[in-house]
Amino acid sequence: MKLAIRETMAPGATLAERLAWIERAGLDGIELFGPALESPPSEIEAVFADSPVRLASIDGGVGLLDADPAVRRAAHERIAARLELAGRLGAGGVLIVPQFARAAALPDLSPVATGAELERRLLVAGLTDLLPAARAAGIPLFLEPLNRYEAYLVNRVEQGAAIAAEVGAAAEVGVMADFFHMGIEEADIAAAIRAGGDRIVHVHLADSNRLQPGRGHLDFRPGFAALKEVGFDGWFGIECRLDGPPERVVPESAALLRELWAAA
Repeated sequence: MKLAIRETMAPGATLAERLAWIERAGLDGIELFGPALESPPSEIEAVFADSPVRLASIDGGVGLLDADPAVRRAAHERIAARLELAGRLGAGGVLIVPQFARAAALPDLSPVATGAELERRLLVAGLTDLLPAARAAGIPLFLEPLNRYEAYLVNRVEQGAAIAAEVGAAAEVGVMADFFHMGIEEADIAAAIRAGGDRIVHVHLADSNRLQPGRGHLDFRPGFAALKEVGFDGWFGIECRLDGPPERVVPESAALLRELWAAA
């Protein structure tokens, strides 16, 4: 089990300090999301060269569905650059969040297409345009399904997997299984994972209340067993709010997760 944590959850003023803390906490990797990505790629590479902590994933940001073509172009360029960085550092993938919206921002052009249909087409087109960069880097893109209170277009693993299948091979475009969002949207978390199969390339872990695993009522064991059944060997990222000081609660949660994974 390769365990990582979101960059901003690790104490430290610099990336080097955060990596050192992650190593002391007994974790294996980090998900870059925020401050570190503002640094030149060469500086990021140098920091990782001095640390045993690996890069689990890089956030690609949003913008692929924006109504403004200039914003979409900027999003494409940013994601392509992060794919290149991910390839240089051997990351597990680049995360794509299709949207943070509960309704379509594009106009309803029925009977040609509804706003939702246009946004789905735009997402497929944007991901397809990014395939050459993903292939060149040897790094997969993966979609994050969000619950209905945060987004509407991709809420469940099956929806993300269907879009990914339209775009490219499983090694190129996948989907993330996020236990918090699945706890809201999936009727059966384990069944959703089995149906997602090899399209699941990354996993996020948070409990039912969005606190660290072990602070809610979510049973991770059936989902972990399903991940083993489909042969998942990617990264697990702890992404949640913390109930308690990170120095204490992150190692506790990591130990619990490793125990549950071993027993699944």
